[in-house]
Amino acid sequence: MKKFYQRVLVMLLTFVMMFSLTACGKDEESGEGTYTYNTALAEFPTNWSPFQYQTAIDDEILNYVTEAFYVFDYNETKDGYKLVPGAAAEVPVDVTADYVGSYGIEEGETARAWKIPLRSDLMWEDGTPIVAQDFVRSAELLLDPKAQNYRADSLYEGSMAIVNAKNFLYAGQYGYTNMISFAYAPEEYIAMEELVTAEDGTLTAGGRDIWIKLDSCSSWDEENGLNVYYEYYPDVFIKDGVDLYAEVFAPAADEDGYIKLTQDILDGLRHIIGTLKAGDLATYEAQEGTYAFEEWQEFCFYGETYPAISMEEVGIFALSDTELVLVLEKPLDGFYLLYALTNPWLVHEELYLSCADEKDGVYTNNYGTSAETTISYGPYTLASFQADKQFVLERNENFHGVKEGFYQTTTWQVDCVAEPSTRLEMLLSGQLDNYVLGAEDMAAYATGDYTYYTTMDSTYFMALNPDKEALEETQAALGENYNKTILTVKEFRQALSFSLDRSAFALATMPTCNPAFGVYSDLIVSNPETGETYRSTQEAKWILAEFWGVSNDIGEGKMYADVDEAVAGITGYNLERAKQLFNEAYDIAIAEGLMDEDDIIEIKIGLPNGTSQPYVKGYEFLVNCYTEAVRGTSLEGKLTFSKDDTLGNDFAEALRTNQVDLLFFVGWTGSALDPYNLMEAYTMPDYQYNLAWDTSKETASVIIGGVEYTASVADWTRCMAGEEIVITAMDGTKTTFAAGTNDGVDEARFAILTALEDAVLDTYSMIPLVDDSTAALKGMQVQFYTEEYIFGVERGGIKYMTYHYTDAEWEAFVESQGGELLYK
Repeated sequence: MKKFYQRVLVMLLTFVMMFSLTACGKDEESGEGTYTYNTALAEFPTNWSPFQYQTAIDDEILNYVTEAFYVFDYNETKDGYKLVPGAAAEVPVDVTADYVGSYGIEEGETARAWKIPLRSDLMWEDGTPIVAQDFVRSAELLLDPKAQNYRADSLYEGSMAIVNAKNFLYAGQYGYTNMISFAYAPEEYIAMEELVTAEDGTLTAGGRDIWIKLDSCSSWDEENGLNVYYEYYPDVFIKDGVDLYAEVFAPAADEDGYIKLTQDILDGLRHIIGTLKAGDLATYEAQEGTYAFEEWQEFCFYGETYPAISMEEVGIFALSDTELVLVLEKPLDGFYLLYALTNPWLVHEELYLSCADEKDGVYTNNYGTSAETTISYGPYTLASFQADKQFVLERNENFHGVKEGFYQTTTWQVDCVAEPSTRLEMLLSGQLDNYVLGAEDMAAYATGDYTYYTTMDSTYFMALNPDKEALEETQAALGENYNKTILTVKEFRQALSFSLDRSAFALATMPTCNPAFGVYSDLIVSNPETGETYRSTQEAKWILAEFWGVSNDIGEGKMYADVDEAVAGITGYNLERAKQLFNEAYDIAIAEGLMDEDDIIEIKIGLPNGTSQPYVKGYEFLVNCYTEAVRGTSLEGKLTFSKDDTLGNDFAEALRTNQVDLLFFVGWTGSALDPYNLMEAYTMPDYQYNLAWDTSKETASVIIGGVEYTASVADWTRCMAGEEIVITAMDGTKTTFAAGTNDGVDEARFAILTALEDAVLDTYSMIPLVDDSTAALKGMQVQFYTEEYIFGVERGGIKYMTYHYTDAEWEAFVESQGGELLYK
């Protein structure tokens, strides 16, 4: 399932997420009258199109105007969760055997083709029926190459990748693939005489262009590019007095660093290889024979235009109005199949096409950005939307769940209210039905009868993007003697982590939150069949013990009896170590020319707005914390801060584009029951906050079957999704390996996951801060279905929520209390 979102804490300041639509069941008789649920948000959704949404706040509308094939419900004893049909009528049926010989399916395969029986009463809010072909057509629009939809990857990547979806998306576009795979099979190499010189003087093979790239050596060395070799071995680039890199390669490169292969480029490339390997090319040719004439191909990429394919070749089609078939690239079944199908992609074709626009070759589509461009097939319709002011959801009487007696709430009104004090006043006067408590509220309301505590699945981080080139550009814009490039020094980022007292930070900003020390929170489930959480495993505990430097203190006669005790003792706060690291970072920055002795470091911190108290207090805390932490170090008096508190929902992009240097209270939510898929948010460039971390070049080691293997962080991530990669043993032996859901290597898959968590932590560019715990006041008008919070269904969601009063009765009750309600 590819449904995770960038999250910023301000999104949670209304308690709305605690009522999210996840449940499926009956409530008590709704009775007569109308029931309006009143809530408030500090920031508003901007794009809730199923094709484009990016942040959790966009889900505040999307969740209620759509319905997934399968949704979470209470289990039979109402103490846990299960997945049940939503838009689907029944569980999927394995029809793989029906398509042997098609879509790459071979005899004996299972779990590749699935038939999803659909409800016969699915319809849009206006009563228009929804049939299986509508899902097929929506998939085609989602994969439309010119649209470049943000959520297109939900159909072509990860465990839910549909056959030929990516090929359809890239049809007609120019793309690059390794000329030689990491298997290095002899039949992959082409003989020199098979090269053809095109009219423009470039070399081709089999009708395909051949390219090299300045910052990538393709299969030859996935960790380094020609630019790296030039930095460390500049002499090998000299041929007949010519600097091949500076005078031949670099001038021929396009803006992305690609260079079309010519005979001169090829000769230069072979010279570099021979000189690196044997001192000169002639000696290398004498040693290696034929291979010396073929090895250059390992540096190269084929370039070609993806062929046009029809939608009929994509593995999604309708058998009838109520039967949809999905054909997957890799087998997937059981819980994870249903979980992957909790991500809806249906749009209303006519409305969607009317929202499209194309000017000067640039395609845009504003579907799902206003009430006029939104149509529902979920439990609520979007009756009105005023940006940053108010939106109103009204019960969809054509939704099957409403017809069955669910959803007592007839209207849901959401106002944009930035000030927490204003939201509290509105609750106390009966205008709101919930309020998330801030630090300033805890003394009065911490133990009240209407106070509910909830811990969600997210971890909140302090995020940095130590991109040297971008930092050099922004520091140059500041003028002389300003510095930012010290952020590229890992020791500096480590010092920022160790000098932070997370307990004090939480107390000052969000006192209900707990300190966090890992990538994944205590609620991330690694085995959804048993409910076992990732953090509860011994392997995950040892990752934290080793990362935080307490693993050597575990054992008989030592500080900690076992790893459980050691992890419980982690605070992450070590001011003495932080000061040492600040000094080390300063010395490194001076030695490497990243900083002058009279430089002043300026770190710009980004905030969604300037009114959210957790952010206001968090900024003050960090500034004071780090100003004090550098006292007595080489950085005393040299560390300054500024802020940009206008980022709104664009917080992640602001960091990626280096508009700011540091964010806090940010992270990811979603895929809580699939940490293997969720890892993509931290290790793949489409999602990373830190784009300077090239995970295709960073390696990680994993012990599989008693043997230690290495591969890139990116490859290990793809491996967990079921993609076959090449892994290298310590003796240099290479083998192919896949660790997807259905590959039967669960132990190795889990080992990969723990290794990747360690790799993410070790960058110190995503520094764990706190978990996502809240305390909130529940309004007197509403009643939860269950008092205890249950993962997946929470406390019942708006579907189960009932009311003590109709709107008219509530107004009368508030008036009888003198317009002031007592929640203490």
